Amino acid sequence: MDESPVRIVDTREESLRGAMMVVGFPTHGLVGSVAASYLVHSLDMTLVAYMVSEEFPPTVIMEEGVVNAPVRFYSSKLVCGVDRSCDQLVVVIADIQPPPPMLNLLGRVLLDWAEAKGIQLVVAIEGQPIDREVQGDARVVAMANRAAAPLLEKYAFQAANGVVTGLAGGILLGAIGRVTPVLCLVAQAHKDYPDARAAAKVIETVNPLVPLLVLDTGPLREKARQIESEVRKTLQQTRESMSSMQAADPEGPGEMYR
Repeated sequence: MDESPVRIVDTREESLRGAMMVVGFPTHGLVGSVAASYLVHSLDMTLVAYMVSEEFPPTVIMEEGVVNAPVRFYSSKLVCGVDRSCDQLVVVIADIQPPPPMLNLLGRVLLDWAEAKGIQLVVAIEGQPIDREVQGDARVVAMANRAAAPLLEKYAFQAANGVVTGLAGGILLGAIGRVTPVLCLVAQAHKDYPDARAAAKVIETVNPLVPLLVLDTGPLREKARQIESEVRKTLQQTRESMSSMQAADPEGPGEMYR
């Protein structure tokens, strides 16, 4: 049998049975990425696995000079899940946008790994693009497979109608007929820049499932404003740098480090 084009490599041998898994990939407004990054750093989570594929862009993440895979899995001891019945939170964070033809496969691989680990609930975070600034909090809606449908009413999530695409769509498609509950939270987010406030609203929406985060709501919103300001500045600098590079003859390899 040929090896799967997408693999998850475990870095720590520890039980994740009963955990809740949050998946945040860079989509509209980078809502999933910002939310996942906030969880990983604020909860001081530990790397437990990473994902590899020859189809991924040739990208690695550097932290203090040490390289890491662009799709990583972290865990933390934290009361969470339906009826607060699990004692671990797992967060999947990505710093790349996988090619669209891979998204259905990625969804299945993530769910297969979650089921093999005994994870009891998967929550995917997605952004819904809008053209205007949102006044006040972003609107967050939820959708679920049949196994997670009771959670919509139990936790008063606003049920969605319509279509969801991207990785969240791939995960939900792969979740049809599975016994593992899979929930997707979709937040309105600006289509042209990272919307950290929308990510903050999503995490607040997850609070009933992760009660210890309730105390972090204030610092989270302040951090969201900082992240938004920093990322907007970085994006502007990147645009100016790319414009300068395109206007000049290329010299040297042209990589950018930060």
